[in-house]
Amino acid sequence: MSKMLDNIDLKLKLKIMYIITIVLAGGIGLMMLISPNLAMTLFSQPAQDLYVYGVAAAVWTTFGLLAILGLRDPIKYMPILLFQFIYKLIWIFAVFLPNVVVGGLRVDLITSLLVFILFIVGDFLTLPFKELLKKKSE
Repeated sequence: MSKMLDNIDLKLKLKIMYIITIVLAGGIGLMMLISPNLAMTLFSQPAQDLYVYGVAAAVWTTFGLLAILGLRDPIKYMPILLFQFIYKLIWIFAVFLPNVVVGGLRVDLITSLLVFILFIVGDFLTLPFKELLKKKSE
C-alpha cells in the first residue's frame, strides 16, 4: 500500500488530509462550539465542563480553519498535520489506554478513538517524515 501511495503526488495527499481535517475536525469542533449539548448527545458523551469541552472545540475548529490555508499551500502548512498526528498519539497512549486499563473501555470513546486512528494513519501515510526530520545542511 505504501508503494502505491508513493506514486501519488505529495501535494495531492496533503490536500486530501486537509480536506478530511476541514470536514471532521473543523466540522465537529464548530458543532461543539455552537451547540455543545447537542454534540454531547450526538456523540453519546457524558455531561462535561463546558469550558474544558470548549478548549477541545476551539482547537479542532482551529485545525479546520488552518487546514483551509493548507489547501492553498500544502507544503507550507504541513506542521498542522504533524501537530495533529503527535497530539492524537499522545492522547491514545497517555490518556485513553491508561484509563481503559484502570476503568475499562467507555463505549462513548470508541468513535473518538476510531477518528483519531483515521487521522494518525492518514497523516503517517501522507507526511514526508524523512524530509521533515532531515537535518538541514549549513
